[in-house]
Formats: sequence, C-alpha cells, structure tokens
Amino acid sequence: MLMYHPAFDANHCLYRVVSILRATSDTKVSWQLLRMLDFYYLFPSQLKNIKPWPRDIGKLKALVMKIPDQFEDLTNPARTFFELETFQKTATLELIAKGVLSKAAFDKGIMELEPDSLPSAYIALLDTDDFLKSDAFEVITKGLPSTKFSGSNGLKFRSGLMEYIYDF
Repeated sequence: MLMYHPAFDANHCLYRVVSILRATSDTKVSWQLLRMLDFYYLFPSQLKNIKPWPRDIGKLKALVMKIPDQFEDLTNPARTFFELETFQKTATLELIAKGVLSKAAFDKGIMELEPDSLPSAYIALLDTDDFLKSDAFEVITKGLPSTKFSGSNGLKFRSGLMEYIYDF
C-alpha cells in the first residue's frame, strides 16, 4: 500500500519553510533551528516530549498539552528528524534558487525570506491556512525561537533531536 505523508514531500516542505520563516520574520532563525521548527510543524504533538519544558516559555506549556496526539506512531523521532534533512535541504536550496530565500543570509547561517519575494496570491493562501492560526503554530514560531537553543539546557538537549554536547 502506498501512503502519502507530507514529511517526505519536498513541495510541502517548501510551503512549511516559507510559512515558518514568514511567521518568524522578527527573529533570526538558524538552519538547525529551522529544521527543528519544521519537524514540530509536521508533528506538533511531539512538542509534549520536550522535557523539561523551558521556563522562559512556561506559559505556552498549557497550549502544548492541549494539542491532540497524532494518529501516526513515531517510534523514533530522532531518526525521523534525521531523515527529514534531505527534503529540508532540497526545499531550502530551491527557495534560494528562486530568490525567495536570501542567499547572503544563508551564507551566514541565517534563514531569511527576501523582502517582497512572495506573490500576493501566495500570501493570501497562507492567510487562509487554519494550522498557521493554531496554538501549536504559535508555540512553534513564537515560543521555540525565543528560548535557548544550544548547550546542555537548550532546546537541542530538551528535544532529544540533535546533538548538543559540542555546543559552546
């Protein structure tokens, strides 16, 4: 049986990356952080597995606990996160090639949309997406980028998705 999942769809990944970067336009988002935000966009119920929950965004924990569990069984989130990287790289490079993402910012390790690069019809489409108005998306795009990312108390450690012991 052939099954579709947006996690392994490069075109859906383009949409997710643009959605995330548009919502975090006031924050500098690194490549690693973007990958993590994209993972939680796909699997928002996995936000419940961030332990311990960062104190500086403690008020958002109540929103996370209200997120319903997903039907798919994600037995190894770190492995799924690793497998997503190929699609995320492909989508990011395509967005750079099309002039939607800033190549200069990308060369510095920052993911940033080029100003006025999105057509108005695409922006209108984003504005109609119900997930982009959800509490889960608010936690993903407002809460997670504002908390510490690296090190033993950072989001890498708390999520269990990325290696953190060599962080400074």
